[in-house]
Order: sequence, then structure tokens, then C-alpha cells
Amino acid sequence: MRFCIRVPIVFSLLLAWCHTSAQAQINSGWFPHHAPLPYIEPCFDPGPIVGCYRDVPPCWLGQTSFDVLLLDRSNADSRTIVTNTGTGNELLNTTDLGYPVHAAFRVNFVLPGCNGCDLVVNYLGARFENSRVHDATTASYDFFEFPSLTPASATSFETSYVSTLNSVELNTRVRQWERFAPLSGLRYIGLCDEFDRLSGTDSSEIATSSTSNQMFGFQVGGEALLLDAGSVRLQSVGKLGAFYNNVTLTTGGEDITTAMFDPTTTFGAQHVSFFGEANLEFSFQVDPRWAIRVGYTVMALDGAALAPDQHNDFNLQSGIGTFDYGTIVYHGSYIGIEGTW
Repeated sequence: MRFCIRVPIVFSLLLAWCHTSAQAQINSGWFPHHAPLPYIEPCFDPGPIVGCYRDVPPCWLGQTSFDVLLLDRSNADSRTIVTNTGTGNELLNTTDLGYPVHAAFRVNFVLPGCNGCDLVVNYLGARFENSRVHDATTASYDFFEFPSLTPASATSFETSYVSTLNSVELNTRVRQWERFAPLSGLRYIGLCDEFDRLSGTDSSEIATSSTSNQMFGFQVGGEALLLDAGSVRLQSVGKLGAFYNNVTLTTGGEDITTAMFDPTTTFGAQHVSFFGEANLEFSFQVDPRWAIRVGYTVMALDGAALAPDQHNDFNLQSGIGTFDYGTIVYHGSYIGIEGTW
């Protein structure tokens, strides 16, 4: 399956929206776009803002924000990993490796256009990790479809699960209405999972499986100004897109001390995935150029392949089976700072 984005055509369609003067005040700095004089709230000194209209239009040159997010992520499918060798009782499940709240960050850049058509660039990065250690003398590990590589001298082994999320957006935002600004653009999402077992004896043995979801697609959405109370604003942002997902599954195992080796094997597939995002935030203007923002975000990714989920329906040695695609939900609060120049 081939996937090709005609970038010139896409951007021509996006820029075709920008044909009239801007009206909306959404994320447009501390004063209205194309205002003859900078707008100052009564609670601030009404003196001139240096440089605010040196290049008219627009009367602001750019905007950036940085947010720190506290994200929670939904679990992988339920699957037994470790059992007791004597009783057969479950000691560890994939859901036990569910992630606690982790910190992430988001950066936003806005370059305004002369007709209210702005270029908006966003980056989001998050990394989740969790692990468990078990006694090798009383625990049986049958999760991977490999021969037992654990050295006889191993007294313990560790199961670890690491997942990283990266997102880059390039959008155009059109400010033609007072309370709503539609946006559309291109987005890349990279979701990488790594599921490992390490022996507790000098980390000499490893069994691993990893999945890589490389997603490229087009999204639409909008920003809405729900409340404007002077220095305090309530805003929301929503986006929805469809993506081509190039999925890669890699698996292998090795015991360094005995030179036993299960060769690394890679399987690939293509899939259509969907991503949706919603944000609700309060913005408090500290002065004409700086604002503090707090809010809540929810992101849902449908059609993604997680590493632990593939053990249900896919044999990691023969490649027989089908990929397991699921839905992942990220959500949490954030706090950030916004600057306008």
C-alpha cells in the first residue's frame, strides 16, 4: 500500500481560506488583530506597547507557549505474563504494568498572516515506563514464544514496558469570526512500544518485542473562545484526523553467557488509524505580553498496535496470525505559559 501526500496541493487548499480580514480574538495576542492602536485592559498601564504595531498588519509578530502535562494512559490488553511455578497462580498481568501519571510537554508556535490566516506549529512529547522484578526460582515466565534462555544461575528477572509518543503538527488557522477559528493541517504521530524481559544475572539474557506506529495524515478542527472576561479567558481546542499507519513489529532474544540466540525477526503491516484531541483551558493575562494557562486535555488514538497486545493473536517466531489494533486514551491536566511579541 502506497501513501503519498501532495503537499503543494494541500497547502494551496489551506491557504485558499485566507481571503478576508481577520475578526476573531482567539489566541491573537493581547489586542485585536488589525487594531489601529494596541488594546489594553483597564487594569494595566495604558501606555504604548513597544513594537506592537511597527509592522502593520499584523499588529503582533508571533506567539509561543510551553505546557507541562500530567498524562495518564490506558492499559494494554489483559494477558498473563508470570505465574507461580508451584501453584500456577498468576503473579503478573500486562494490566499490572499500566502506567502511573507521567509528565509530558507541549510546545506551540504561531506565525500570523496578514489576512488572519496563521501558521501554527505544535510538538508534543511523552514517555511512559513501568517494570516489575520476580524471583526466578518460584516464578515461571511464558509470555514470549521463545525457548527458555534464562541462565541457570539467574536468581531474578525483570519485566519492563516502555512507550513513547511524539507528535508534530503543521496547521493553518483562519480567524474570520469573533468566537471561532477553524484550522486544518498535516500531522505526524509516532508511537513506539518496547516490552522486555531481562535476567537478573548481569543482564546477560534478554527477550524483547517492540512495535513502531509511524502515522501520517490530515486533520481538521477549530478553536473556540467560550468566555472573555478581560484578563481571564476560557478557550477550547478540538482536532480530528485520519492517518496512514506503517506498523513494524520486531522481536528477538539472546543469552550472552551461553551464546544461545533467537534471531531478531521483523514483521510489517499497514493500517488506517484515527486520532482525536480536545482541550479546555483557562488563560490568565499577567501583563500585555505574558499569560498563564491551565487546562485539561484528552487524546484518543484508534488503530494502534501495542507491543503486549500482539502476543494474543500473533506468533512472534513464525509470523502466523494477525496484528492486534486497539484504542489508547491519554488524558490529564496541564499548566503553561504563553508569550506574545
